[in-house]
Amino acid sequence: MAEIKPRRVHWREIITVFLFVAVAGVAICRLFYMQIVSYDEYRSKTDGSIASETTVTASRGLITDRYGVVLADNKTVERVFISPADMANESERKLVAENLSRILGVDYETVYEKTQKVKRKDETVKKNVDKTEADMVRAFINQYGLESVHLVTSSTRYYPFGNLLSHVLGFTGSDNQGLYGIEYQYNEYLTGVNGKIINAKNGIGQDMPYDYKRYIEPQNGYTIELTIDYSIQAILEKYLEECLEESGADNRVAGVVMDPSTGAILAMATKPDFDCNDPYTLNSIAQAKLDSAGLEKGSEEYLKYNTQLLMEMWKNKVINDTYEPGSTFKPLTCSIALEEKLVTRSTAFYCPGYHDVPGYGKVHCFKRSGHGPMTFELGLQQSCNPVLMMTAERIGEDMFYDYYEAYGYTGLTGIDLPGEAAGIYHKESDFNNVELAVYSFGQTFKTTAIQQLTAVSSLGNDGNLVTPHIVNRVLDGEGNVVFNYDTKIKRQVVSSSTAAEIMDILEKGVTNKLGSSNAGVSGYKVAAKTGTSEKRDKPDKNGEYSLRVASCISMAPADDPAVSMIVIVDEPTLSREEGSMIAAPYNSKIMSEVLPYLGIMPSYSQDEEKYRSVSIGNYVNLSVSDAEKSLENIGVKYTVIGDGKTITSQMPASGSEITVSSSTVLLYAGESSVKKISVPDLAGKSISECTELLKGRGLNINITGSISSSSCYAVKQYPEAGTSAPEGTVVTVEFRITESIQ
Repeated sequence: MAEIKPRRVHWREIITVFLFVAVAGVAICRLFYMQIVSYDEYRSKTDGSIASETTVTASRGLITDRYGVVLADNKTVERVFISPADMANESERKLVAENLSRILGVDYETVYEKTQKVKRKDETVKKNVDKTEADMVRAFINQYGLESVHLVTSSTRYYPFGNLLSHVLGFTGSDNQGLYGIEYQYNEYLTGVNGKIINAKNGIGQDMPYDYKRYIEPQNGYTIELTIDYSIQAILEKYLEECLEESGADNRVAGVVMDPSTGAILAMATKPDFDCNDPYTLNSIAQAKLDSAGLEKGSEEYLKYNTQLLMEMWKNKVINDTYEPGSTFKPLTCSIALEEKLVTRSTAFYCPGYHDVPGYGKVHCFKRSGHGPMTFELGLQQSCNPVLMMTAERIGEDMFYDYYEAYGYTGLTGIDLPGEAAGIYHKESDFNNVELAVYSFGQTFKTTAIQQLTAVSSLGNDGNLVTPHIVNRVLDGEGNVVFNYDTKIKRQVVSSSTAAEIMDILEKGVTNKLGSSNAGVSGYKVAAKTGTSEKRDKPDKNGEYSLRVASCISMAPADDPAVSMIVIVDEPTLSREEGSMIAAPYNSKIMSEVLPYLGIMPSYSQDEEKYRSVSIGNYVNLSVSDAEKSLENIGVKYTVIGDGKTITSQMPASGSEITVSSSTVLLYAGESSVKKISVPDLAGKSISECTELLKGRGLNINITGSISSSSCYAVKQYPEAGTSAPEGTVVTVEFRITESIQ
């Protein structure tokens, strides 16, 4: 048997085995690293390659008033998008482009260009698609069995009241992010977290044979509850519109209603305003300015001016614009002097019509002939500049500036709205006797309306300066409180006794018709101060510095204020320019509705009782005797016409407001003809003249506005003069007190 020799292992075989083992080892280590160590990383990469994602937009949080009235909401819309990667061929691309451009009103070339991005799975064709267009897209998809065209539901911002509170709410952009106002300031709270729909696909874009669909639910934004009261906001805006129309203010009107004890803003508005649902369209006044500019439509200059007007239209005048406060600052100067016991209410002064300021010369009173002998109290009520300048001299530059800072004028109020403007004032090192003189009556420095209201409102809050705020709470989807705004008292500037004394002086000025009388409200004690400031940095169209800012600050009830308010009329052109004549009457109108709304009932003085108005009931179908008793119970005179036993008609109609002492209700018992009477022109007439003139014609009167038996006159009436009206019709007449007060 032949001997078998052992096989000799060749070195090349050894190397081959070694290399095989080495490669296998590397492969095993790599698999271990990928499968165990870096599992999450590679899983996400794999998911990305086999899955397609569709975003599910979260709903933006609501914005409501203090009682839950929704001021900013969302409405459901849909986004149409295409997946070019899922399009079979060029024919499908053209089909999709033709039909979507037709249905959605989008340019064909734009859609077709999107279909050419063959590696893309999500190309938006149109956002914010309404239901009608969305249903047409679905019909198109179903007709051709397309898997390359999709719709996804989302929401867009919607403001139920359009223009209401527009400068406070602001608006959002196309991406639903806040761009302005509360929408911008609280964007972090309002913005939710988007969800996702994830679908698994294989390498050629078909559904995977296993279930890999996932839905990640969106998290909606928080609800912002404002301190705003919808009803008070509506009252404020109604009268600011009226004020704008009467004054013809070239640089807008604005107003704020605030709770002086907490700083909570109950209402805030600027007129003219804009529609939050369509913020890029100019309001009628701004559009008129653009149209009259003589610029070629579409030109660079035209577009630039359009943008400028938009920016001006969006500005919240209350916090973004500065102005010289004028005489509304005088109560603060007086509070310093009283607090430091430098004067008493009866301290004597003399006004010759000017005051000689050392190093400058004469600074005049608005009453050039002078007020003559005056007490400190009357000097504030009559808004006498020389009395204020002499009072400031007693205070001195250093002390005055310390209080100026303490009242907040060298800083910001800190209100929770974007873009609060800083005041413009002299540095302490530049503050000398001339600045002291003119600062004492509110000139040569600038502040914002919100800062001025906040400072003066401290007098109605025991001397405590608070931080104004417009957000009350932030709530999550379950109604849980995420954030709650508590009252922030910055400091007590003057004592409660000093604050009360200034409030009493201001209230007696209004009640006794000594100053700011047109801000008064029948049945209520109102503390008020008006102001008229010159615009020294802006010439009029003739190059003169004649432009003015009229304003009024008021608080009521004066002994325990529930409401403080400011109205600003910037550059009035169609009416008198004094704050006492154009701003104060609107403070009165707003207060006359806000106070009863808040449950604060009037208490009429004997004088006010003469001009008290009541609402007439419905007496039709009542017996004559029952109708007579009802009218006797409210103290209204009546005349029965006809010999029937039942009231068949009446004049004025049910719900009409009439002045009790000067009106007669006509009760018709049976058939009778109604006489038509021409309404007389009452402009400029006194209360007694108007009453007698209307009474002589068989018409009734409803007396409104500021009332004084000797010094008020009619400024408005409805129905208008010359109108033909039935006998017994109520003519509502607004009166204002003749004042020469700044």
